[in-house]
Amino acid sequence: MTTKTRARLKLLGVMMVFVGPLALAYVLYYGLSYGAAGTNGGTLIDPAKRVPNITLTDAAGETVPSGALFEQKWTILQVAPGGCDDACVESLKETRQIRALLHRRATRVQRILLTDSQTLPAMPEQPDLSLYRGPLDDFRAMFESQDAATPGTVYLVDPLGNWMLYYPPGGDGSALFKDVKHLLKLSHIG
Repeated sequence: MTTKTRARLKLLGVMMVFVGPLALAYVLYYGLSYGAAGTNGGTLIDPAKRVPNITLTDAAGETVPSGALFEQKWTILQVAPGGCDDACVESLKETRQIRALLHRRATRVQRILLTDSQTLPAMPEQPDLSLYRGPLDDFRAMFESQDAATPGTVYLVDPLGNWMLYYPPGGDGSALFKDVKHLLKLSHIG
């Protein structure tokens, strides 16, 4: 090997030290496709939909606009038309455990159950659950527009009042936990 060839190889090696990582980063960021699902465990609503602003009644009998409920905190929302059946109660237990697993970040997440039944169920085993009743037609229409109206579905609403993700019934809850944990880590709101 001649001196000229050796010098060119050294120059190429030095260039690869500086250009190589940039080229690799470019290929990893723009060149690889991760599919439509991305990294979220739930089904993404793209673009996110604003939660309908309707008047709801809480357990104390006071009226609250729904828009105010979904501001400032991440919300795990469940809707139980006609009341909360056994599957709904099991889902509530699971979301309570998910919220508890968030430890110090749990204060940034609230759980809400909406129903259209005339009486709100007594749920002493769910102390961190907020219960509201009211007409759910607007919510039902929003969920049906995304094929997410199956009873027992869990919905995730951001602190700005936008419905972002949903989780069909029958899941093990780990997808919801991972998504909420990831969003709380990245988000500076709520």
